[in-house]
Amino acid sequence: MMIYNIDNNTCLERIPVFFLTDYTDKEVTVMISSVYSYYMSQYGHKVNTKHDSHTKNQLKNTYSKVLKLNSQSPTYKIDISEAAQKYAIDLKENARELSNIAMELSDSYDGSITYKKTATSSNENAVEVTYLKNSTDKEAEGFEINVSQLAARQTNTGNFLQPNSTLITPGTYSFDLSINNLTYEFEFNVSENESTNDIQNKLSRLINRSNIGLHSEVITDSISNSAISITSDATGLPDAGQATIFDIRANSDSLNENNLNLIDTLGLNRIASYPSNAIFEINGQQRISPTNEFNIGKAYAITLKDITAESVQIGLSANADSVTESISELMSGYNNMVSITMNADNNRFAGNAKLQKDFMHIAKIHSQELSRSGILVDDNGQISIDSDTIKEMAESDSLNNVFKSLNSFKNAIQNKADHIAINPMNYVNNKIVAYKNPQRQLTDPYNLSAYTGMMFNSYM
Repeated sequence: MMIYNIDNNTCLERIPVFFLTDYTDKEVTVMISSVYSYYMSQYGHKVNTKHDSHTKNQLKNTYSKVLKLNSQSPTYKIDISEAAQKYAIDLKENARELSNIAMELSDSYDGSITYKKTATSSNENAVEVTYLKNSTDKEAEGFEINVSQLAARQTNTGNFLQPNSTLITPGTYSFDLSINNLTYEFEFNVSENESTNDIQNKLSRLINRSNIGLHSEVITDSISNSAISITSDATGLPDAGQATIFDIRANSDSLNENNLNLIDTLGLNRIASYPSNAIFEINGQQRISPTNEFNIGKAYAITLKDITAESVQIGLSANADSVTESISELMSGYNNMVSITMNADNNRFAGNAKLQKDFMHIAKIHSQELSRSGILVDDNGQISIDSDTIKEMAESDSLNNVFKSLNSFKNAIQNKADHIAINPMNYVNNKIVAYKNPQRQLTDPYNLSAYTGMMFNSYM
């Protein structure tokens, strides 16, 4: 069944719906529970890709395909055994995955095969870049970036004091620490014979345990004097024109001399470095970011690491690793489909042998072209790749030959995967009950009930 969020028309669950007859309520409940458990354990963890979201026109086109298929198909008595349901689920989900992989490796303009894109930076030491897979070609246009300032954290470094001194008298102390428009009160006791270093470590642990976005440690100088250092986790200037991320001062409710002495003696409010925003230019236009990590559109994830003396070029390029990864992913999706047909347990289904032959046929007619690109087909139709050969061709600018041989193969397996996904129940042991009238073909809405739920899962 499919569970929908009515507010946003989003499919929340995708569970096969089967047309059940001649079963008791108890048998039906057990059957649905079993197939649901199998589906969730095998495929429930998968995350939807951008290819699982569809426009109204795409949905209408798919619906038209179903109606056409329905009008040409006889009426079946469908095998709804537990094994058949699991087999259909395996076909459906692996076919969808293979189709999505093929679409991911298809050019958005002409549908020809393309490689996974790899983002490059002309100066990785200054600007690091990662390509975001959910971007479009238009968004992924290259650009140049100049970095004039990095985003920085605020650091308070206290006074360096002789660690064994006893500058703080015993008693109860408190101070306020303001961060993110919130004020926290810290209170602690100083016991007899506690040294300055003991108090510094106590305060450092107290701040770290509070988990308010600060990191504290006790540092030493060249002559072994110690000081407490407090650094913000966040970078950049806060809102409302504030110059600092956090501020430490004596407790406003008890401005006694001891608390003031604590702040002044340890130097808790002594700012060693102020926070700052990152300042950079993209194609000559200045931008500001509170962090050194940000996205440019939906195409690039940028990490600023250093100031640049000259422009850094950001763009996409092919390399041997990205080409090999692309081909490996496509072949892995294909092999997963073939492995289902090669499973001996699935030979009980009449359509499995035909499905096996279909994949063998696709592999056979493309085997010679594939072999020239380092892609080998074995006797069972499984495919293996010679990574070294592919990398050599990539490095020798022979990628066009690789893509040309792969393109027709990709299109063939994608068409087959789409056909399987529309009607996975076509491959189980169905018995024909009645043929359609060849003179007048009509759609039969009840004939679709066996796989309609599997048909529209993940559609939005």
